[in-house]
Amino acid sequence: MADMKSLAMALDNSGMLGYLRNFPTDLAGAWDRAPTWDLSSIQDKQYSGVICLGMGGSASSGDFLSCLSELDGCLPFISHRGYDLPTWVSENWLVIATSYSGNTEETLDALDAAIELGCDVIGLSSGGKMQVLLESTGKLWIGLPGGQPPRSAFGHIFGTQVALVWRLGILSPPENLGSILERLSDAVEACDFTIDDAEGDVITEIAASLLGKQISVVSTQSLGPVAYRTVCQLNENSGVFARPHIIPEMNHNEIVAWGEKDAVSNQALLLFNWDGAHERNNMRIEWFLEHIEIEPTWGIMCEGDSHLEALLYAVIMMDWLSCGIALLGGKDPTAIGPITGLKDYLSQ
Repeated sequence: MADMKSLAMALDNSGMLGYLRNFPTDLAGAWDRAPTWDLSSIQDKQYSGVICLGMGGSASSGDFLSCLSELDGCLPFISHRGYDLPTWVSENWLVIATSYSGNTEETLDALDAAIELGCDVIGLSSGGKMQVLLESTGKLWIGLPGGQPPRSAFGHIFGTQVALVWRLGILSPPENLGSILERLSDAVEACDFTIDDAEGDVITEIAASLLGKQISVVSTQSLGPVAYRTVCQLNENSGVFARPHIIPEMNHNEIVAWGEKDAVSNQALLLFNWDGAHERNNMRIEWFLEHIEIEPTWGIMCEGDSHLEALLYAVIMMDWLSCGIALLGGKDPTAIGPITGLKDYLSQ
């Protein structure tokens, strides 16, 4: 098996693995800061829903909030990735705008539209133009710790967003957050392939089996955001193509292609599930695995005593796996040359 510790020392030039190790600490920091936020201007207001503005790593947390709200919320959450606002948004919607840098042009454009419409707005960033805009217009701004790639700051971003909706009473926090953080820390240690005594090093084994494969990421309905974010991490950290699909929707279309031997000759399958999945979706998985033979196929059971914990466990798994693939493929997991090049072009 590859010497992952040596590969990390040679290729992880910007310390991506260090950010992954800090994930539970980042969550804890956001939850600890939450009581200090002054939310008095919006605390007791009633909204039609919540629209989360963002792109890339800053947008994923909106997907996770929407997923949580489907099982335990009182309002719809919509993620909006792009310019402007949907025409159906009114001043009765709460807008949470997230740009880790504070300078994401699509998010700032949509934020301008929300302010002009008269929406209640909460902005999350590490500074940038968003901070200036919100403070100059008297809107709420919550600072995020800066200095790292947005996709590695999910603990800061999602931790802040979920604490925000807990305080507003839109979602309810699970009990024993401290215990959740302890178990997540254990999961990070188990996934860290640079630790000499890592048991079995399953992450490296999975990563090695996926090299050179077309990767399909499937999750059950209540883990929907996991599949999409896994693909994004594989795109950015690993520099490989992947595609997401959700059960049961994929059972009505893509499953046909999985039954064609020529179509799946170079496919690899990652399948995320958890104990709280709908029993009918578990039956669909059983049939799929019995009748569709794909090598390799990896089933990842997301551990946790709550929906939130299962989602966060999946974040840890997908982040370490994507970095493992990057290192085995000779890539710095932080490098995103084409994104930087496009931003330089758009800034002209």
